[in-house]
Amino acid sequence: MNFTSMMNYIYTSIKGFIIGASMLVPGFSGGTMAMILGIYDKLISSLSSILSFSKNENYFIKNKINFFFLIFFCIGSVLGMVIVSKPLSSIIEKYYTVSSFFFMGAALGGFNTVYNKTKSYKFDFLSIIYILLGAGIVYLISIIPEGFFSSSGNRSEMFMYFILIIAGLIVAIAMILPGISVSYMFLLLGIYKETIDAVHNLYFPYLIPLAAGSVLGVVLTTKILEYWMEHYVKSSYLIISGFVLGSIIQVFPGLPKGIEWALCPIMFLAAYFLIRLLQRFDPDNR
Repeated sequence: MNFTSMMNYIYTSIKGFIIGASMLVPGFSGGTMAMILGIYDKLISSLSSILSFSKNENYFIKNKINFFFLIFFCIGSVLGMVIVSKPLSSIIEKYYTVSSFFFMGAALGGFNTVYNKTKSYKFDFLSIIYILLGAGIVYLISIIPEGFFSSSGNRSEMFMYFILIIAGLIVAIAMILPGISVSYMFLLLGIYKETIDAVHNLYFPYLIPLAAGSVLGVVLTTKILEYWMEHYVKSSYLIISGFVLGSIIQVFPGLPKGIEWALCPIMFLAAYFLIRLLQRFDPDNR
């Protein structure tokens, strides 16, 4: 592995760290952050390639780069979730409005990365419909009552494992699709607090079945998504553009108050230009 490759993998780990941390932000999507950082397409294609199991002796040689890419990405994302989970939760709780404007700025900063995928196609009335459809899907998910899927009462240990696997399966959709917040899915399922605590404390009896369900969900949906993005490029990326715009609307906390009027624009612009800077020096975009 040469120096350039190693630096690219380190950069991939940094992106994974940011994406892993963003997955724990209520209302913000890890998939959106992957799109913003310009790594989304590569993630989908790498996962799809790895999941295309083959008896061909060249399978592992052919997928060597994909394996390394995913390993470094996963290391970064896991570290992001473990290290940032508690501090990020505290910051959001204490400075909710200001931090929300920061995430809105980040989403807007990355919007052009997504929309640029459609520039070679004619923008027409149907294009507007696709964007509105994407934003509408995010909005509909956001108005589902929290804890809608949760249930009360005594549960056996085996039944809890089963519930966590199903929860992981559902959450995997949010992991892959931009604009659908993983943390909000946890809120809908009524397990957000438990998941944050389990991640922070590395409580594996809880995390293993949740991760198993997530892996299963990724396997089931990645191929479908890659096919759609390859064969219906314009509609796919316009809908995803709507997801990103919907994320901005979903994260909007309301009008600032007091000193927040000065801090919110600063944080919004700081996030916007930070994302644009990351895109500019991104080796994947060169």
